[in-house]
Parts: sequence; C-alpha cells; structure tokens
Amino acid sequence: MSRSSPVLQFEVKGFHLRDLASYSPKDRSTVVEKVSKIEKRTFPSNEVFDFITELKKKNTNMILAVNDGDAMELAGYLVYLRTKRLALLHKICVVEQKREKGIAKAMIHSLRLHLEKGACQSIQLWVDENRKSARALYASCDFEQIDRCLDYYGPGRTGLKMQLNIE
Repeated sequence: MSRSSPVLQFEVKGFHLRDLASYSPKDRSTVVEKVSKIEKRTFPSNEVFDFITELKKKNTNMILAVNDGDAMELAGYLVYLRTKRLALLHKICVVEQKREKGIAKAMIHSLRLHLEKGACQSIQLWVDENRKSARALYASCDFEQIDRCLDYYGPGRTGLKMQLNIE
C-alpha cells in the first residue's frame, strides 16, 4: 500500500476524512476489518471487495470518513488505484444511516484535489446503470459517461463507465 496521504481538506459536519495510511499498523488492521464488515452488509456477495488482498497492491489507497471524536467509528470509505495519469475509483460506500450528508461527495472532492497535485489526468469508474443515486452522485461531481457495457455486472445488469477529467 502506498504511504502517500491525500490532502484531506473536505469536512462535513460531524465527520472528517483520513487516509488509511495515517493510522498505526495495528489500528489500520482494525479499520480494514470494520470496512470489510460494512462492505458485506452493503453489497451483494458477488460484489464484495477483498480489502486485505487489494490494499496490499502497489498504488491502492483508501480514504475514510470518520466521526469527529472517534477516528475508529467509520461513516464511509473510498478505494482507488493510482497509475501515472489515471486513477480508478474501485469502491465508494457510506454507511446507510450516514447517507445524504455530503460524505461521498467530500471523499470524491478530496481525492480529486490530491490527484490534481500529482499530475493525474482523470478518474474513471464503473457503475451499475440501475444505481440511480450513485449515478447522480457521480454526475454532481462532474463525471461523464464514456462507455456502456451490457451484462457488465451479470446478466441484465449494464455497467456504465464514467470519467472525471482533472486537467
């Protein structure tokens, strides 16, 4: 896992953002376990992300939204992979009770600011065409659809590729 920490400048009332690398190794392990539990409760089993394996990969990072006053109480997370000129947003999730407070948007904007400073040209992601609230979030953050793939998520589940140009 890369040790570079994004500049986490966006705050939402009651929450702040932290990079996973800012935690001690022991706390990092606890946080990843908590994220894994949230993931299993939120997503279908075929879409559950393997955080332990994926976060060991070079250039894979996680931004966490945590409650003010308790850096171990998670409100959401964003996982991305950074290459030279491109970042792939792999996963974003806000705990159900904490949704519609601007947390996801703050994580995306924080990521964008961090990548702007590192000469990244764009952020790309795939989203299920039927996930209207996720698509609305990405559109509100200036992502644009650049591709469409039938059955991307399985039979009858179309994937939309979206991109945010940073330059």
